[in-house]
Amino acid sequence: MPQNRNHGIVITQTPFRVSFFGGGTDFPEYFNEHGGSVIGTAIDKYMYVTLNSLERFFDKKIRLSYAKLECVDDPNELEHEIVRCILKNNPSYTFQEFLDIHSYADLPSSSGVGSSSSFTVGMLNALYLLNGIYKTPEVIAKEAIRIERVDIKDAGGWQDQIFAAYGGFNRISFSHDNFRVEPICLSYKKKLALERSILMFFTGDVRSSASIQQKVIKTNQADKLAYFRDIQKIADEAFDVINQSESPELFVSDFGKLLHIGWEAKRRLSNHVSNEKIDGLYDLAMQAGAFGGKLCGAGGGGFLMFIVPQERREDVIAALASYKQLNVAFEDHGSRVIYSKTYQPMTSFADAELVV
Repeated sequence: MPQNRNHGIVITQTPFRVSFFGGGTDFPEYFNEHGGSVIGTAIDKYMYVTLNSLERFFDKKIRLSYAKLECVDDPNELEHEIVRCILKNNPSYTFQEFLDIHSYADLPSSSGVGSSSSFTVGMLNALYLLNGIYKTPEVIAKEAIRIERVDIKDAGGWQDQIFAAYGGFNRISFSHDNFRVEPICLSYKKKLALERSILMFFTGDVRSSASIQQKVIKTNQADKLAYFRDIQKIADEAFDVINQSESPELFVSDFGKLLHIGWEAKRRLSNHVSNEKIDGLYDLAMQAGAFGGKLCGAGGGGFLMFIVPQERREDVIAALASYKQLNVAFEDHGSRVIYSKTYQPMTSFADAELVV
């Protein structure tokens, strides 16, 4: 394989997600036996990954900048598990190439919006596209799932990687080690009503999704099975509400009330999902007029999301005034390139053009 075949700069933008219904049924341990489905959406908050493969005048070939800075010659020396795994196994990278890798995000990591998977998808997409290789969202999502769930063995489901790769407001069904993405088509009025009803608040606490999932996994098997069946039924009811509600107002009301039922079921599953602080914030929002809500992600911290009628929006904001509020909109696009510039390597002086 030729050395230094990558010459250029690529920046990918990959959305985060919020999951409304069905979280947990996207675990292969469950859906391969019982089937599963989730309803959620990509949002207009993003992970950005920059790859710069121009030859550098540094001692080390790989420079990785995230919360810390790593400079190494060999991917095997990297502490960052995801980047190490990608570079070790991806045919679009050879160990002889120079590579600067930078990542930055609109929202904090470990806050329940799928940031790790958005990074994995964005990194894979950038590495392929830097070499002029296009991979479909399905291929990127499946590779990201393999990296996170098989190679690294992080506990979790499959929805985060899929929303990051595909974007959109979707129902995703799971069975037999595979998935199917079904875009949900809302009228303009219903979509606008749902977007405007969403309020998110940052609890100020972050947590490892994998560590929470590991604790939940230890829950009594019979209790877990009953929970997954309950939330699957709620997800099916939510899909009916989406398709059958007669007005935007009724749609938002029913959607929010089902979200509340799902959150109550999740809280009963394990005492690691919520805590006294989160329960207190949730109660404040409900008393102020929210239809329902949930903690984004596995639990334990991150963003609290609520569905709120327009006439009570300011009341809920006031009730949680001590916490930073986040407005979100749905994002139709999955991971994509927002900047790209490539160069052909000059193999001899004769290849250069004289520009006057």
